[in-house]
Amino acid sequence: MRDGTMEGGGEKRVVAPESLWGALVVRYLLPVPLGWLFGLGTVFAILIAEAVSAAMSLAMLGEIPVVVWVCALVAPAVVAPAELAVLVAMIARTRAEVARRREAERDLLDDIVSRRQIEADLRSSEEKLRAMFQLAPLGMARNSMDGAFIEANPAFLAIVGYGLDELLRLSYWDLTPVRFAEEEAGHLQSLDRVGHYGPYEKEYIHKDGSRVAVRLSGVLITGSDGESTIWSIVEDITQARAAQRAIMAKSEALARSNSDLEQFAYIASHDLREPLRMVSSYVDLLGRRFGPVVGADGAQFIAYAKEGAERMDRLVLDLLEYSRVGRMEEPLEQVSLADVLAGTLGDLGPRLREADGQVRVEGDLPVLPGIAGELGQLLQNLIGNSIKYRHPERSPRIVVSAEPAEGEWVISVTDNGLGIDPQYRERIFRIFQRLHTRDKFEGTGIGLAICKRIVERHGGRIWVDSHEGDGQEGEGAVFRFSLPA
Repeated sequence: MRDGTMEGGGEKRVVAPESLWGALVVRYLLPVPLGWLFGLGTVFAILIAEAVSAAMSLAMLGEIPVVVWVCALVAPAVVAPAELAVLVAMIARTRAEVARRREAERDLLDDIVSRRQIEADLRSSEEKLRAMFQLAPLGMARNSMDGAFIEANPAFLAIVGYGLDELLRLSYWDLTPVRFAEEEAGHLQSLDRVGHYGPYEKEYIHKDGSRVAVRLSGVLITGSDGESTIWSIVEDITQARAAQRAIMAKSEALARSNSDLEQFAYIASHDLREPLRMVSSYVDLLGRRFGPVVGADGAQFIAYAKEGAERMDRLVLDLLEYSRVGRMEEPLEQVSLADVLAGTLGDLGPRLREADGQVRVEGDLPVLPGIAGELGQLLQNLIGNSIKYRHPERSPRIVVSAEPAEGEWVISVTDNGLGIDPQYRERIFRIFQRLHTRDKFEGTGIGLAICKRIVERHGGRIWVDSHEGDGQEGEGAVFRFSLPA
C-alpha cells in the first residue's frame, strides 16, 4: 500500500484518509490499555496544543490584548483532554464491540460443532435401529392409523408370505380373518386410549390362503410432524401351538395309561387274593391229612408251598396298597403332623416295645396341607423301617424333626440303624427293590415306593442321607421328605 492505495489480486483500491486513520487507530491503539492511552494522549495533546498556541500567541503578541493571549494559551490545556477522553471512549466501545463479536463467533462455532455431532449421533442411531429392524427374528411392521402398511421387516414378510411391494398395497384388515375383526377393533380402541395394545393372539391370512397363528403387541408413536403411526411386533406361534397340542395329547394319553395301569393293578391284586387263599387252604389241608403219609420230605415241600402262598398274598396286599395311593381323590386339608405322628406311634407301640425302641420329636411339627391317612402311612413306613432294620447291637433310637425352607417344610426321620450304602440311595425307592435277603428281613420291597408315591402326590420329594461319618452301612440313616407349606 502506498499513498492511500492498496494492491491485491491485480487491482488497486483507493483508501480514504479517514478510513486509513480509523484502521491505524484500531490496529495500533486498540490493544493499548485505556489508562496508559488516556495519560500519554493527554500529555501529547497538551504539548502539541501549547506549542501551536504559543507560536500563534507570540506572532500576535502586541496586536491583541493580554487576556486573549492568556485564554489562547490556556484553552488547549482544557480542550485537549476532553477530546482525548472522547477518543478513548470511542476506542473502548470499539474494543468491547470487537470482543462481543469474537465471543458470538466462538459461540456460533461451538453451536455448529455441537449440531454436527448431534447429527452424526442421530445418523449412527438411525443406522443401528435400521439394522435391528432388518435383522430382528420377530416380525415388525408400521401401519398408518387406517391400517395401511408403511414398512415391514423381512421376518414379518416371511410370516405373511408377501413381498414388500405387495404388502405396501395392503392393509392389516386384508390380513385379518373376519372372525377376529371385532376383537381387532377393540384392541385399536385400547390403542387410542392407553397408547399400546397386546400381547394377544390371533391369525393372519397368508398369501397362499392358509392361516398363521401369531402373537401381537403394538404401540402408538407420534412423530415430530404430529402424524401418528402404529408399530407392531408379531411372533409366529404356529409351531409353539402344535407342540403344545402334542404335549397335551401325550399328557392325556399318559394320564389314561396310568389310570388304566392303576385300575389293572387294583383289580388284579384284589382278584388274585381269592385263588391264593384257596391254594393256601388246600396246602394246609394236605399237610394235615397226608403229613404222616408223605414223610419228612413231603411235609417240608408242603411247608415251602404254604410259605410261598403266604408270601405271595403279602406281595399282592402290598401291591394293592401301592395302587390305592392316589386313587381316592381326597381334597387336601390342613393337617397337624404332630397329631398324625401320635396316631402312628400308637399303631407302632407293640413293635417299639418289642425292640426296646424310642421315638423322640425335636422341635414343633408343622400344620400343612395334606391327606391325614396318607401322611400317617408315610410316617408309619419310615419309622417301621427304622425299627425293622435296626442294628443288632443297639436299641433303635429314632428322631423326627421339621425345618422350614423356601415355601415348604423338610421333615426328617433319623435312626441309628444299619444305614444304607450310598450306591443304593436311589434304588431303594423303586418298587420291589430289596437290599437284604428274605432270610434276614421279611418284606416285599414296596414300602419305600409307597412313601415316594405319597410324597410326590403331595407335591414334594423324598431322599435319604447318611446319619454321620462317610455314609457307609452301620452308621444310621436320615430319611427326608419335603412338603409344600
